[in-house]
Amino acid sequence: MSLTRRAPASLLQRTVSMPHPIIEISELAQVIFDHCLLLRDERSLISLACTCRALEEQALSTLWSEQSSLVTLIESALPPGILTSSKPLPQPTSAHWDKFRRYASWMRRLVLTWKSGIPGEVFHLISLSLSDGVACPGLRELCWKANLNTLPFHRLFLSPKLTTLSLTYSSLSAESSERDLLILRPVIMGLDTFPLQHLHLQWWIPGEVGRQMESAASSAILRCGPALETLAVFSPVSAEAIQYVMQLPNLITWYTSNGPPNTLTLPLSEVFPQLDLLELVLEVSFEWLTFFTKTSCPISSGQNSRLPLNRGPIQRLGGLVTYPKVAIDAAFMSPIMLFRDLVFLRLTSACCPVLGCAFSLTDDDIAEIATALPRLGEAVLGIVCSVNSCQTTVASLVSLSTRCRDLELLEIHFNTANLRIDLESVSADPRLDTLPSLRTRDIFHLSLSNAPYAIKEDDAVPVLRGFRRIFPSLTEISGNTTPWKELSLRLSEG
Repeated sequence: MSLTRRAPASLLQRTVSMPHPIIEISELAQVIFDHCLLLRDERSLISLACTCRALEEQALSTLWSEQSSLVTLIESALPPGILTSSKPLPQPTSAHWDKFRRYASWMRRLVLTWKSGIPGEVFHLISLSLSDGVACPGLRELCWKANLNTLPFHRLFLSPKLTTLSLTYSSLSAESSERDLLILRPVIMGLDTFPLQHLHLQWWIPGEVGRQMESAASSAILRCGPALETLAVFSPVSAEAIQYVMQLPNLITWYTSNGPPNTLTLPLSEVFPQLDLLELVLEVSFEWLTFFTKTSCPISSGQNSRLPLNRGPIQRLGGLVTYPKVAIDAAFMSPIMLFRDLVFLRLTSACCPVLGCAFSLTDDDIAEIATALPRLGEAVLGIVCSVNSCQTTVASLVSLSTRCRDLELLEIHFNTANLRIDLESVSADPRLDTLPSLRTRDIFHLSLSNAPYAIKEDDAVPVLRGFRRIFPSLTEISGNTTPWKELSLRLSEG
């Protein structure tokens, strides 16, 4: 016999009519819903909405808050088969549209992909039936990989409450570039970017036609308001737009493929007042680094005149990512050493097998870098190649370990030809004796990528001992070849 059949009628009435006390605390209930959302447990959210009226609104709003497409919304609210029916489309009733508006009003984050699976006729039907022209009026985040099927209906997706917008587009072919320009350009020109906190615009339109998007991209930037915190626009933009970006009061992260202005008309105090992470794409890396050197006002650091203290732009920069096409040498690193507060540094240059290793730093150069940037937590100094002709040795690891005390991840070229002998030699360095007491974190990852593995079987244990002497918190060694992976397995086994 079931529990409900055995229970008294009064208890059954109380069970049905009185919700659990936790429901009265909406914050605690929301923790449960958010956990279900994090685990992608839609079944539990649906069950909560269907079994308890007091939870229905909150559970459904959480369920609909993040959607990877509009397909689920259309299939749930509009007549069955509307996405697969041949013309004419089944006509939704007022009840259908009421359900559509209700579900759509809960959506806060939406992803639209190139392959949306929604015919243009359905978008057209929706746009005609919504009086305000916006499908999801409460939408906060939109990640839109646009295509010719969705661009004509852009007003459906651009909620007035958007704070995050990512719009990308790619032409199908060079032959379609003129048509793409005619459709994409008005959309970009009409974007309301003023209230946005995060903006990402990227498109690929081949040939000279693509250059005609410069004015549209520039206008979108010039309409951005003071709330903007993250900006990524991978399109040519005007010098005026660049200088406008440089004085945005709350900009924290900037990804750019544009070079610096030829002439700076701003006071240095107004240049990037809050910028924390800067990502420089391809050839503009060296241009910007040179620009920062020219616009800084270096003074002697006292102990070493070759290490200037930055008193110019973005002196509080915490992260720098560059994709240099030039050799990583002392001249390239010199401007980077101006940013004394760097915590994250990633130089993602790859060496060319034909031209040889592009890493031209020495152990002395690394020592100066470690002294200039003592706050580094992650440092990728180029992608390690297999040439093994670099001048740096394991002595550079000692400099970084003893001077950058918060280092958690390191990738750097160093010669591995005599690795066991070199590690045993530097292990006698007295500076390493103080490392365990200096280390403030309990993990460290050494990335070796394509570095040659020249270690005999008998060398594995002494090599691991040497690495751990330099990095007491070493927990992982990663490399692209099987021997390095086997060495990392030995490390994990203790």
